[in-house]
Amino acid sequence: MTLVDDEQSPHAEERTLRALFDTVVPADHWPAGWDGGVERLLREHGSDFMAWTTTPLATAAQVADRAAILRHARPFAALAPAEQSAVFASLLEAEHSAGPLSALITIAYQAYYGGTRQPAGWGMVGYSAVPDGVEPLDVADPPGIDADSLADTYDVIVIGAGAGGGAVAAELAERGKHVLLIERAQPMRSSELRGNHLQGKRTGLYDVRVGPHAGNPRVLEHPDGTTEVLQAEGDSLAYGLNAMALGGGTRVWQGMSWRFWEQDFRMASTYGTPAGSTLADWPFGYSELEPYYERAEWELGVAGDADSAVGRATPRRRGYPMPALRSDRTREALTIAGRRLGITTSPIPFAINSVDRDSRAACVHCAQCIGHACPVDAKNGAQNTFIPRALATDRTDLLLGAQVTSIEHSGDGTATGVSGVVEDRNGERRFRARADRIVVAAGAIETARLLLASGLGNDWVGRNHMTHGVALAIAGSGPDIKETVGPGHSVATVDFVHRDRNGWGGGVIFDAPLQFPYDKAQAGREFAPAPFGAEHKAWMRETPNLAGTMSMVQEIPHEWTRVTVDPVVKDRRGMPAARLRGTAHDATRANVAAMAQHCSDWLSAAGGEQIITREMSVAPQGQEHSAGTARLSSDPAHGACDPQGRVWGTRNVYVADASLHVTNGGFNPALTVIANALRVGALMPD
Repeated sequence: MTLVDDEQSPHAEERTLRALFDTVVPADHWPAGWDGGVERLLREHGSDFMAWTTTPLATAAQVADRAAILRHARPFAALAPAEQSAVFASLLEAEHSAGPLSALITIAYQAYYGGTRQPAGWGMVGYSAVPDGVEPLDVADPPGIDADSLADTYDVIVIGAGAGGGAVAAELAERGKHVLLIERAQPMRSSELRGNHLQGKRTGLYDVRVGPHAGNPRVLEHPDGTTEVLQAEGDSLAYGLNAMALGGGTRVWQGMSWRFWEQDFRMASTYGTPAGSTLADWPFGYSELEPYYERAEWELGVAGDADSAVGRATPRRRGYPMPALRSDRTREALTIAGRRLGITTSPIPFAINSVDRDSRAACVHCAQCIGHACPVDAKNGAQNTFIPRALATDRTDLLLGAQVTSIEHSGDGTATGVSGVVEDRNGERRFRARADRIVVAAGAIETARLLLASGLGNDWVGRNHMTHGVALAIAGSGPDIKETVGPGHSVATVDFVHRDRNGWGGGVIFDAPLQFPYDKAQAGREFAPAPFGAEHKAWMRETPNLAGTMSMVQEIPHEWTRVTVDPVVKDRRGMPAARLRGTAHDATRANVAAMAQHCSDWLSAAGGEQIITREMSVAPQGQEHSAGTARLSSDPAHGACDPQGRVWGTRNVYVADASLHVTNGGFNPALTVIANALRVGALMPD
């Protein structure tokens, strides 16, 4: 749809669309939908990521005008508001869920409550991305080096500057190694990663700011053998929740930092290996990783309570470096509810400064922590901890905007360097770099893709892909316990982790994340008295934030779930695209169902009503918890890498990210990624 300038007479279609949007979000003390964000969003982005709206909006206008003329002998824009609402309601009831009127509601809520910058709906519901009085910092990434400045050779090349890559680069550089750290993302400023909810990683509807952006397709293979090409610039939930930025996912994560339990390292021994799974034990136990967990907590910076149930659940020699983040109504209410059920609760350990630390401020509890850059740089990630340490040694070169497309090797498993494409101030061109060792830390899907495209590793590369099952309970009505403050989660219970010998590991349960206004608006289509109009708008304004609970559930890896490279589809640099397939094991489905019930019970005990549950047992397209595609093993017959992280069949290629995980625990895995990456770096021979 083309919008005309304000001084011109609107086209008939535009008049109808304005009336339609103002029917969905009518004017009251706050502006209607068109003036409250729709016009601006379509005008600014109608030719790029909102271009998809042209057809459904044109159809919606035609359908509405036709119905209005049939019933009232006047076009839709000429009807009285009550008549418009009645016509719209009847049309909506008659169409299927993906029809043009339903799409128009979605667009209205994206514009009025989502937005790429503060829309009217934020003010109406009292939402502010940054607390009053806080002056946001605009932290810039280091520029890195130009490709022309690459050294003749390096001791180590690290591919991927996320949690694992950043940690292993710091470890190796501080050991005296000359390191080249390569990151696909261009340098960014933190201001580019805040305030835009439609393109932020939390909601991730369009061309997410942290990438990987257009030209990076993936192929999803369905169980019936049909395939679907996933485009990176689309919905990140459909593509896979990836982050391509300096710091990787830790650049915009929420920072939950858990240790895996001893049983997580010996799942097969504890539960047996169910038919059709690739479940196995790690080649080492918790005690091997404990010193590195301690280092990860202190070097990353984790705030937690070592005397809580979470802190006491695993042996530790040292407490957390910072006290837990402050309590809130959510923690207090769910703690009281937990006591009624005999559930023990704890504050969540976060990689967020609860006090000033390392010349960076404490958390200001902004309302958009998850998926966005911190306004005061209080959130700890590889980009502001490990990578600066690596650069401070003067032995690390950082190459940004560079995609490695191949690891070069002699054919006998000895890698000599990497080649790829770099985009810098001189344009896009090929580059090569040489090194004595290569460390791949590009994320579970991209690490497997690069190893496979390079012809390295054994048949286990790409197998064993897993994420987490997710169980969720949301209360449509209930007590006002979810404050509009960050980080968004607050309280957890680990009472259902490895509680039942037959429960396949269970998982942690915590309060569901704070819903952004758009998320709440979409939920209101189910929970509000009406899915649109004055009643929905009043519900948005007057109803407390929806409370919920959710669980990260231990996934039992399935033998059919796998990452390969597609024989036909390539990315914009000519590299074969990742081909993904997967299904949930029955054990995972049972685990998720059980945890969903526990989530619902806890929420009900806190006063939640109209509770709905969601069970998500598998994400074959991947997500931020993807793991396992180059798993550790004591024998090449059972895994892709040896216990020190070296790829079986190679002499000098290592992995240092979640790909190494044999199992993925019932927790967010980032702290384990960092701890194991530190271990890989520490054990790598001189």
